[in-house]
Amino acid sequence: ELLTNSIGRLPSDVQDALCTLSCFGASIHLDIVDVLERDLDLQLQNSLEVARKEGFLEKFDRTIQFSHDRVQESAFNMLNSQDRRAKHSGYGFALCIHAMNGCDDSMLFTAVDQINRGDPTVIVNPEQRSLVAALNLQAGKKAMEMSDYLSALSFFEYGISFLQERHWQQDYDLSLELFNCSTKSAYAVGDQDKLKLRSDEVLAFGRCFEDKLIVLYYFVSALCDACLLNEAIAKAIWVLSMLGENLHQTSSRDETLILVEETKKMLIEVSDDDLLNYNLMTDSSKIMAMKFLSRLEVPLVMTNSDFFPIVVLQMVKLTLLHGMTPMSAIGFVYFGSMLASLGQLREGYRFANLAKKLVQRFGSKEMAGEVIAISSQTIGYIEPMQSIILFHAEGHTTALEAGDIRIASLNLLLQCNTLVWCGSSLNDAKIMFDEASHFMKQHNVLSLLFIAETRELDKLVNGWESVTSTDPDGSSEYYLQGKNPLAAQSSRFQGLMISFIYRNFEVTESAAERYIGCKYDSWIALNYKTIETFILGLVSFWIFRQTNRIQWLETGVRIKQIMEKWSETSRWNFLQKFYLLEAEEHFCNERYESAKLSYDVAIAFAAKHKFIVDEALACELAGYFALRISDHSNSLDYFKMAYEKYRDWGAHGKAATLRPYLHFAQHNAQL
Repeated sequence: ELLTNSIGRLPSDVQDALCTLSCFGASIHLDIVDVLERDLDLQLQNSLEVARKEGFLEKFDRTIQFSHDRVQESAFNMLNSQDRRAKHSGYGFALCIHAMNGCDDSMLFTAVDQINRGDPTVIVNPEQRSLVAALNLQAGKKAMEMSDYLSALSFFEYGISFLQERHWQQDYDLSLELFNCSTKSAYAVGDQDKLKLRSDEVLAFGRCFEDKLIVLYYFVSALCDACLLNEAIAKAIWVLSMLGENLHQTSSRDETLILVEETKKMLIEVSDDDLLNYNLMTDSSKIMAMKFLSRLEVPLVMTNSDFFPIVVLQMVKLTLLHGMTPMSAIGFVYFGSMLASLGQLREGYRFANLAKKLVQRFGSKEMAGEVIAISSQTIGYIEPMQSIILFHAEGHTTALEAGDIRIASLNLLLQCNTLVWCGSSLNDAKIMFDEASHFMKQHNVLSLLFIAETRELDKLVNGWESVTSTDPDGSSEYYLQGKNPLAAQSSRFQGLMISFIYRNFEVTESAAERYIGCKYDSWIALNYKTIETFILGLVSFWIFRQTNRIQWLETGVRIKQIMEKWSETSRWNFLQKFYLLEAEEHFCNERYESAKLSYDVAIAFAAKHKFIVDEALACELAGYFALRISDHSNSLDYFKMAYEKYRDWGAHGKAATLRPYLHFAQHNAQL
């Protein structure tokens, strides 16, 4: 009231100028003031200068702002609601003319926002209502280009509100574009209710199947995010059949491998330069088919490993037959991942890099985040694993800018997972996982939440008893019932990993059998699969030593051979893992001198390659080996190093379990 009285004592023209300024919020650019003075014959500059000298305003370069938000509020409240709406509308239309003539995005946003703040009921002329709807469409599309999907959604929704009553009959094209854009923005901000509302209307009033494809695409995406994977797959396959793409699942893995080899032969004859300069796809139905095929990749990876490669191969085939599209990069990056998963790491690496180059060629952000996510995982089989952490950070940002929340989440989770196994602080990793989990719940991305589970990190940091169970809510069974075998396998591996690290043999043996029982071949090369393979190898040798069951020794040897092959393409990532597995095999076969040598080499390479987790595991296992052969002096040294490395990692709960071994080894070393 005091501020209102103070403003009321100013000259009337100064009061009017403050009221005008208050309609634009806390501040106004002088370019807008110039337009209002010229087009609406308002006298503002001199009056605003008087208000500034009285302390109500501040000026910075060409921006004038209220000295306090209470001043703006008081000036705004001096207008009655009818006057406010009239002023908003008048200012908005005046600025729109200037914004459209001058191609000024900032002016356009301000102008449309002012019109939207006005009274839509006073605009009764159908042509004028359509104009305002079109202006909101233009502003929303500009906001999407700037990755501001929340503002974009607001513009599109205002645009829809200005459409006339029979807009689907009288203004079809404008209506379709507004509803399509609203659906996309609603998906980007995780507003599932709005997405369904707008997509349902397009499905009801769209004049042809092609006009419904965009909302169907985001509807399928939303089903994926909501963990309704089978429904999403069924809907996408139906759309593809309507587009003339009928997918047929192969009858066996051998048949699929034949198709993979046939595709490889086709691509061998085409150089990377030829592919980068390939003719463009022009058939609109094929372009949309590629989009729906790309949307199938992630849910099929998690649920149907037999069908996944068929979709990948179809994307490559359509590209070679009909030309290149931005979505072709998705086909090639998954094809490279498939080859890497089959052990053809160099070939997989080739197509991972080709996909990244295709992203650069098209300059499109739409598929860039997914290409970065999958290519980085393949590249991690060749280049230092630590290097892909930054790739995933880039992929997260790029996917967010494109409005692809699911792929933004995927990059974030893969980055967190890589940080853990590269030895970053477990507390920092847990914070990142928790932030990722919150982000996904906020945006209704539920299908990837299984990757963000942090029970095992809590155990490593705080101790085995800090969480009551490795699987307290039966997560793996829940995922199996939900027909998400990849999530079930991941859940069971977490239980296996933590029980092994805490050396609980009975739980480890049971967990290993359960893990192998749900082993899922996803046809995709992911870095955490190398960790799963490595841990299973160590577990297998331990179970053999405890039970003398030969199948576990055979499993360990087979995994050691896999690790040896991987180390041929990346000594940095896999050599220390190979030597540790070799040491464990020697231990099993009582080749003690060879075992000690391999343990020491594994420890040295782990330190050199900066894999603190591998170094901690190698030191600990070497300590148990040395105890077994009564080499107490070396055992003490190994356990000391393991204790320090686990603490450096942040695994204080695990480190604490080594103290009895340190005391025992120290006591015996002194005898």
